[in-house]
Amino acid sequence: MKNIELKFFIDTTVVVSAVTGRNKKAWVLLESGRKKVISLYVNEFIIKETRRTLKVLQISQEKTNYAVEYILECCTVRGNVPKKEFSGFNIRDRSDIPILAGAVEESAILVTEDNVLRKDAMEYIESITPEEALRKLGDLGKKRKDSGN
Repeated sequence: MKNIELKFFIDTTVVVSAVTGRNKKAWVLLESGRKKVISLYVNEFIIKETRRTLKVLQISQEKTNYAVEYILECCTVRGNVPKKEFSGFNIRDRSDIPILAGAVEESAILVTEDNVLRKDAMEYIESITPEEALRKLGDLGKKRKDSGN
């Protein structure tokens, strides 16, 4: 049987929820990446946006640095898609294009807590919540167990 790999591209909303403890399922998803159970990806834009968001939330610089180090342990960081390639994406929140473009370029499933982005992204790529991502991970594990892999 062919080895099925799940590739998830993680949005800033998921990263921030995981590192602030707001969403346990987001944290479990990142931990699955850290343990190499699944392949998680982010791009430089998400790292920068995470720093900015944690600053707005008044998280200390020390804790922000720790959070970014944790993200680097859990995810593979890709470069940003060049802005000249953004014109092919028509979504409501244009500031989310670097995230969507990264997921599309990686051919990964976009994982986000942003309902608007999730719905808009469906035109280009599969987009799900952290809960749905964990369900997919569980289903994959069950398939592997049933097939003896």
